[in-house]
Amino acid sequence: MLFVIHALDKHGEMPRRAKHYRDHRIHLDRAQDYDVDVITAGTLIADDKETPCGSVFVVDADSRGAAERFVRSDPYHLNGVWERVDIHGYSKKRGTPIASRRA
Repeated sequence: MLFVIHALDKHGEMPRRAKHYRDHRIHLDRAQDYDVDVITAGTLIADDKETPCGSVFVVDADSRGAAERFVRSDPYHLNGVWERVDIHGYSKKRGTPIASRRA
């Protein structure tokens, strides 16, 4: 099943975000260790069009629990970068087709 993960940074966490960026990227690359496939991932940008303020992922996971374990193990989560994380099931209707590898 597809899930959207929407994570907002705590205010003023840019230095901490930068410090853990490499580890965050490695975590994304190792998503299969958590039974998750990252379909797309990117940085949310503030209104100034340059300051990172969060993250969005679309992942393919067997369950919401797998998606939650993946998020809880992310270095941004472990090191307090994110203030809030929401996870929602996602039913894609338009755009480039996404075929679940887990269906």
